[in-house]
Amino acid sequence: MSMNVSEYIFDFLQKKGCETVFMVSGSSAMFLTDALKRNEKLKVICNHHEQAAAMSADMCGRLGQVPGVCLVTIGPGATNAITGVAQAYLDSSPVFILSGQASSKLLQYEIDTGIRQHGTQSLNLEPIVSSITKYFAAVMNEADIVEHMERAYELAMSGRKGPVWLDVPVDIQNRQIPDSAFEKASSKKYETSQCLDISEEQVQTVVQMISSSKKPLILAGYGVRSANAVEALDELSKTLQIPVVTSRGGIDAINSDNPYFMGRPGAYGTRASHFIIQQCDLLIILGSRLSVSTIGYYPKDFGGNAQKIMVDIDRLELAKSDVPVDIKINGDIRLFIEAILSSYKETHQNISWLNQCKELVDKYPVVLESYRKEKPLNPYYFVEQLSEHLYDDSVILTDTGSVCNIVSQAIKLKGTQRYLISGGFSCMGFWAGAIGAATTNKHTVVLTGDGSAQMNIQELATIKYNKLPIKMFIFKNNGYVLIRHNQHNYMNDRFLGVGPDSGLCMPDFCSVAEAYGLESARINEGDDIEAALGEIMKKDTPVICEVVLSEFYDIAPRIASRVMPDGSLKAAEFDDMYPFLEK
Repeated sequence: MSMNVSEYIFDFLQKKGCETVFMVSGSSAMFLTDALKRNEKLKVICNHHEQAAAMSADMCGRLGQVPGVCLVTIGPGATNAITGVAQAYLDSSPVFILSGQASSKLLQYEIDTGIRQHGTQSLNLEPIVSSITKYFAAVMNEADIVEHMERAYELAMSGRKGPVWLDVPVDIQNRQIPDSAFEKASSKKYETSQCLDISEEQVQTVVQMISSSKKPLILAGYGVRSANAVEALDELSKTLQIPVVTSRGGIDAINSDNPYFMGRPGAYGTRASHFIIQQCDLLIILGSRLSVSTIGYYPKDFGGNAQKIMVDIDRLELAKSDVPVDIKINGDIRLFIEAILSSYKETHQNISWLNQCKELVDKYPVVLESYRKEKPLNPYYFVEQLSEHLYDDSVILTDTGSVCNIVSQAIKLKGTQRYLISGGFSCMGFWAGAIGAATTNKHTVVLTGDGSAQMNIQELATIKYNKLPIKMFIFKNNGYVLIRHNQHNYMNDRFLGVGPDSGLCMPDFCSVAEAYGLESARINEGDDIEAALGEIMKKDTPVICEVVLSEFYDIAPRIASRVMPDGSLKAAEFDDMYPFLEK
């Protein structure tokens, strides 16, 4: 097998099932770029910023069964990708990052001596990115590339998935791989670092706990989706009649019209789901890391009346002591669910509990009837209307900030829809990942705020060039609503950097769209929203739509904080959400 290093890298990834590479070209990745050009089986999307390329690769990793792939160049090209890589790491998304680098001799001198720089644009990346990747290697010998690729791929796709990174010096990229490298790799087995054993004793303990429970509840996180356990979760909840709530990362683990779905808890969650969590007597936590944004600010009190079972593939998540957990199981969620279902011999009746949960959901809707008549346009009402016009196979990607809070509370999922957010990192500009989503799904919808839209605005050119039929809805509220809320509530209206009155201005996005050669639309209060959305969604071309909102609107329900006499903030209890109810 005669192949140089660059040719082998892309041949390997293509044979693993990767279909698209996202890249920004550069001189120090010249042979990698050329090998990619010559690989006719791979599609290439040329982004205008490395952050967007990494985010696009992240979305391919989340939506597919193989890693997303991103190619960048030396120095600033590599460091520009770091935000997207950190996001993929925190959100457990498999991504292959390939970067060009200075010659191996210059890089080795930098590594050995600690000198700041020896080559042009060069930078020793390992200390910078090793903490946000599952595997990093500077490829200093062409004979090692086969082993590096095999090892990196296994780690990206096993256990808790995540990004891997190979930094390839420009002189190594074009070197021929010796036959001995292939022989060595074929005889080597790569072991993952996860123990996935679920003991029969653990299974029987869980079965007994479920049988004894009168008010069981499942909290589903992104780990359900990552483990390909969505169908298994559906079967578990239906068979054992257990209601389900989801973390932000697990929102698309269950459809909104599923009779067992009871809402989404969190700092900006649904009120009913908080009441249900605090009333349940057994909480089964599947693939959720129990972040503060999910459980609130008093972890010891979260699900305080319940015994808790936590299943996670990451031992370190299980080792946390924030929330008291009775049974901790390190294993694959799908295998866990299958084991429970195969061991459960009796019918479990939870009709009374299910009815109680449904009554709470009906009593405390997120989208109130009064929102329909509000002026300016209420964003919750808009999201509800948009839900009705989405295709059953739509991919919905929501940027961070107030738009993420509102959409995550109000969106109604159906069919095989996917819902993607920047969960752990909460990146502004995350919308650019829709480019990756659109390579796998033609019905891709983006919701972003005007502040987040400005970050990665250059990717509108990528959308235009590749004719990606993305529908992008921009919440036009003249700034950063979430920060404006904070400065209003806790800083006595001392506003800075949140809008036109405090150092920040936003463009007319319809004019921006025109500059990029894209079709645009605008939705205002009083417009026929249903007709406007119907017209936009039926187009097979990209559309940028400004949704004009007030500069200040309420985001509720939410866990609010009160300012104490000493100036400190004290958060409300988990089930005491704003707007506060009578006790």
